Formats: sequence, C-alpha cells, structure tokens
Amino acid sequence: MGILSRFMADIFEKRFAIPTPSGAPLRGDIRWDTELEGSGRKKLPVIIVCHGFKAFKDWGPFPSIGKYFASQGFISIVLNFSHNGIGEEPRKFVEHEKFSKNTISLEIEDIKTLLNEIDGTGFGISCIDKSSVSIVGHSRGGAVSLIAAKEDKRLQAVAVWSTIDHFNRYTEEQRRRWREKGSVQLHSVSSRKLFSLTTALLDDVENNAERLNIVKAVEELRKPLLIVHGTADIPAKFEEAERLYDAADKQLTKFVRLEGAGHMYGAKHPYKEESQTMNHVLDITSKWLHNQLFREV
Repeated sequence: MGILSRFMADIFEKRFAIPTPSGAPLRGDIRWDTELEGSGRKKLPVIIVCHGFKAFKDWGPFPSIGKYFASQGFISIVLNFSHNGIGEEPRKFVEHEKFSKNTISLEIEDIKTLLNEIDGTGFGISCIDKSSVSIVGHSRGGAVSLIAAKEDKRLQAVAVWSTIDHFNRYTEEQRRRWREKGSVQLHSVSSRKLFSLTTALLDDVENNAERLNIVKAVEELRKPLLIVHGTADIPAKFEEAERLYDAADKQLTKFVRLEGAGHMYGAKHPYKEESQTMNHVLDITSKWLHNQLFREV
C-alpha cells in the first residue's frame, strides 16, 4: 500500500506566517492527527521538515511528507525558508529580491524563529510536546539543520537526507566571476526561469566559514543523528555522507546507504506518482524518530 493511500482521515492542517528578525515572514504548514489531540494519552513530538536549495514546502513530495509524519503520530511542520522566493501563493516564485539575498545564516535564523514560536504559543495546539522537537532536512536543508541542531539545545534529534558536507561549492574561478559581475544566475528546479544570486550567499559562507563548517558541526553534535543517502546521488555525492558519518558519534548515529538511489529518491514535481524509494526513506525516518522522541505522559 502506498504512502498517499495510508493517510488517516482526520489529519488536520493549517498554514502559518510568523515574523522573523529579517522582516520577512516565515511560512509553513502544520499537520497533526486530531484524534490524538485532547485524548490525554500522550503529547505529540514535533518534526520540522526543511527543504533544500531552490525547493519549497509545496514542491514535489514535501506536502505528502508532512502528511505522512502527521499520520504517524507526530506534529509535522513543513516550512518555507523566509528568503526562498515563495510569497503568499505557495507555488509561485515571486520574491526574486529576497531569494537573491538569501544566506545560510538566514536559514539557521529561520529555524530558531520557528523554535521560539513552538516554545511560546505552541501554535495553539494542546497536544504539542514542546520539549520533544526534531528536525529533518533534505540536501542543503539537511546541512542547515545540522548547524542549527548543534547550536540549539531545543532540537533533540536530526535526520538528514541527501545532505551536503560543505557549503562553499564553488571554484576559485567561479567565485572571481561571481564577484566581478556582482551576481550569478541559475535555473529553477521546476521551470526554465532563471534565478539570480547576489554575493550575499558567497559572503556568508566565506566570512562565517568556521560557524558553517558542517563536518565540525557533526563532530560536536552529541545528539541522535540519522544519515540517509543514495549511492547514485549527483548533486550531493555519496562520499559527502561518508565524511559526515566518519565525523559523527557512532553511538548516536545511524547511517543508511541506499544502493542506486538518486538525490530525490525517485520523487518528482508534481508528485503524482509515488516513489517507493521515498516511501522507504519515510518509513525508516519515522521509525527512527519514534524511538528517539516518543514519551508517555
């Protein structure tokens, strides 16, 4: 039976927009099983889901990912980073200027803003377990999640999918031309439109190289970590996952090698046909997070 056909009928979802220190709203979707709310049996742990570079919360399988985690007894929060280029309309790339000035540091700040909201209002969800929060990130979103988890004790566990092991992925010549022109253009993941990036991202990864050292963050993490990576991944080579695992505390880390799997585990946009590999990744991650986070009250 497929993931999409297993959703429980009473999964509730709502959208939110909260302010960030940068002034740009942080948008996302919260989902949970309303049958468990107010049951008195247990509080529900939270999973924050972070998309990668050029993606967004409504791209491809991400809505299904949020629904699946909710169906498994978690409160899932699938976010749009505040500078990912998506505005009020969830599938339209309209905020070109914000995207062009996005940085890794801004995305880390977004995660901490979300944690503050969970700590504070709890989004008004009575069954939320504010003390049991994990994070799942794909590609660059996984790397951002690792830095945030290293810095913020409120994140209890981290699962990373197809994750890079370094942010500065540019040759000396690319960096020179980028600075010379003041910007660089690249294609969207879902269209032929060109995106533009100012040097803000380059400045961030160069000026904050120590803070944004992903391998070092894993060395210092000291939290449960799940690494999932396909051997046929092209944007993030399998060797990057191996380097992350080499740096990790083996007593706290699980490393899942997916033979022949690519960067998105067979998932596409729009997500009309399920990927069995993505279903497998979701099953692995859900079971692992259950072991890390669920506590009876």
